Amino acid sequence: MVNRKLSTFIGCSLTLLVFGTLHCTGNIMPYIVSYIRLKDSSITIPSMTLIYYICILTFAMSFQLSDLLQKRFRPKKCIYAGAALYVIVIYIAAALQDKISVIIIYGVILGLAAGIAYPPVLMIAISCYPERKGLIVGITEGFFSLGAFAFNFIATAIVNIHNKEPVEYTVGGKTEMFFEREIAENVPKMFLILASIYLVILVIGVVILVIGVLIIEDVDLLPSKNSEHVSTNVCNDHKDDEHISKVNEYHHSQIRTQAQSIQLEIKSDSNSGSGSNSNGENDSIHDDENGNEQDQQNKMPEIKKMNTLIVNPDLNLTILQVLKTVQFHQIFWGYLLSAMASLVASASFKSIGIKLSYDDTFLTIVGSVGSIMNGALRPLWGIFFDKTSFKIVYLAILFIQIVLCFTFPSVYNYKAAFLIWIVIFMICLGGHSTILAPISVRVYNHEVGSKVFSILTLSFGISCITVYFIQVYATEYLDPSIFFYIVGGLSCCSFISTTFFAEILKTPSS
Repeated sequence: MVNRKLSTFIGCSLTLLVFGTLHCTGNIMPYIVSYIRLKDSSITIPSMTLIYYICILTFAMSFQLSDLLQKRFRPKKCIYAGAALYVIVIYIAAALQDKISVIIIYGVILGLAAGIAYPPVLMIAISCYPERKGLIVGITEGFFSLGAFAFNFIATAIVNIHNKEPVEYTVGGKTEMFFEREIAENVPKMFLILASIYLVILVIGVVILVIGVLIIEDVDLLPSKNSEHVSTNVCNDHKDDEHISKVNEYHHSQIRTQAQSIQLEIKSDSNSGSGSNSNGENDSIHDDENGNEQDQQNKMPEIKKMNTLIVNPDLNLTILQVLKTVQFHQIFWGYLLSAMASLVASASFKSIGIKLSYDDTFLTIVGSVGSIMNGALRPLWGIFFDKTSFKIVYLAILFIQIVLCFTFPSVYNYKAAFLIWIVIFMICLGGHSTILAPISVRVYNHEVGSKVFSILTLSFGISCITVYFIQVYATEYLDPSIFFYIVGGLSCCSFISTTFFAEILKTPSS
């Protein structure tokens, strides 16, 4: 069974590796804009940063669609659909030659494809090791970020292998930097090669994932509408049968989300390991010979595990009740404001660097190092979350980000400082993403945790669109460095709000 868990987790990680190439958009956008400019001379790089923000917005919004599709179809069918659509979009992108089609096909549909498959992949990975929820989210999110690291180099090697610098052009009375025709014309080839590589990796990842979760064919994560039983976790082994029966006796309601299934099993584990039953039943991981003494030694770890994952187990709120809680608004609006700084670093670091006359190879290294550090440190954010609390982790992220925002305009003229600051911005973005899913379930438990996560993710999408308009229009009248002071101030608002955050919910009045 360990092999099944491991193969499932590896398959999930490889699948997310490809979906993470969504974040390559910031690196390849100058190439795409230079290519479109061959047909439309009025286009500018800042205006086309909208594509990345639209990708993130549709990615976040499609979580709701994914949830609906998983109620009607099996989760792995959502993975198939998302993976196939993702590759098809990249192939089609090779034929796009105008701004509107790029925005619709690459911006909207690419984010939609990744968003449909992302939630079931993530939840299946978490279900393999539910007691390590923060760490597993960190590792899988890490692979999601590592995709951008590898493919930033591949994309640059295809389009601009000789590291030629962009050339100045005047557009609308302003100086813009574009790559020359010989480089721009490599964009279709880049898309075709990338799509082929993505196809191979996704086939391998999905096949490994399916081999690991063959049990899905017999036991759905999401039971049918008329079913009366509770589904088992995709990674349960035969030793868990005893606990499944206990869950069935205790829980009579249907599971409607993957998170619900995951948390029911965790609750089963903690109940059976507590030693409170009159027959002295122990968790399956303990030997019967250890008796009551072993139960006492393991009681506190089991309680700690439960406290790590659910802090309000007795509250089963509806979505409307969730929306009335202070904690929901502290997270949602806090994320909406604080995500702006890190998002602009990911989306616009290359266009900023081009204006500062940094060469293309250096900017590719900046983006790739940022991606690798973003991914590599996500497990650490997850461990930090498991060991402490959302409040402590989020305040740490915000403090670092605020310092970066107010110091970046003073140091970005220095290459080393530019690289370090952008990389740390991306690390902060990874922290934002890593702790959102665990806090959704920790505060709102298995009943609505997955749905709350889907709604909270919308804060990223709204933040993207907001930061785009600030970046494109506000900076026309203000010095560009002022933009970082603005997003730094918004992060300060999130910091103040989070200092009053509490994970314990008050019982809502009926």
